[in-house]
Amino acid sequence: MGISKEELKKASDSLLQSFQLMGESHLQDSAVQKALRDACLQRFEYCVELAWKTSMKALGSQTQAAKPAIREMARNNLIVNPEIWLSFIDSRNETSHAYDEDIAKKVFLNIQKFIPEVQMLINNLQRI
Repeated sequence: MGISKEELKKASDSLLQSFQLMGESHLQDSAVQKALRDACLQRFEYCVELAWKTSMKALGSQTQAAKPAIREMARNNLIVNPEIWLSFIDSRNETSHAYDEDIAKKVFLNIQKFIPEVQMLINNLQRI
C-alpha cells in the first residue's frame, strides 16, 4: 500500500463509515459501541499519518516529521487552520493510550472535527 491521494481518500471514507456506524450504534450494547469507537480511533490514527505524509509527497517535500509537515501544509494552502491540525497530531499521539477511557473519549471527540478537515485537505490535494 503506497502513500497516495487515492489511498488517503479510501482511508478517510473508511473513517467516515466507522464514525457514522458509531452514531447509529446507540441501539446496540456498550461492547459494540466500544468496538466501533476503537475502530474509529484506529482509522483516525492511520488517516492523520497518511494525511501529512501524502501532503508532503504531493508537495515534493523532504519533511519527515508531523508537526513541521503541518506548518508546511498551511504555508502551501493545503489546510486553513494549522492549530487544529496540530491538535489532531496530539490526539493521534494519544491513541496509544486509548485503553484509558477518558483519553479515548477525548480523542473520539476530536475525530468529529477531523473528518471535515481531512475532506477539505483531499479536495485541495486534488488541485496539485
